[in-house]
Amino acid sequence: MSEQLIVTFLLLIESVLGYPPPDGIPSVTRLPAAVLAERICGAPCPVRAAFIADEGILIDDALDLDNDAYARSIFVHELVHAVQHANGTHAAMRPCQRHAAREYEAYAVQDAYLRRRTGNGVLGIQKGNRMWPRCFDD
Repeated sequence: MSEQLIVTFLLLIESVLGYPPPDGIPSVTRLPAAVLAERICGAPCPVRAAFIADEGILIDDALDLDNDAYARSIFVHELVHAVQHANGTHAAMRPCQRHAAREYEAYAVQDAYLRRRTGNGVLGIQKGNRMWPRCFDD
């Protein structure tokens, strides 16, 4: 994936959420699905990508980021998390609430990207349609 395309995604994130791009572009590491699952879940799981502070974006190397809009939308979702981290977005919230707020925003940008590319968003990502985990850290 080109640096120019990543910059375009950062501008999309800024247009949807208002968050300025980070000073640099986060690192991107392509991993086999099994390695990614072990790294993120500690066991087989359906994870396709993740953002980890100090490591960057980890993404399933089977995703076709050059040609598949949905694969790119997964990358965009994780790029949102990189921008949120760089900006300290929702840092004052308790962990579960922060996670839910950040996920909601990442899905909103992922949806905006897919709507622009394909005319369809991700089914069920709107907050009213998605099951959000209940937080017990209040």
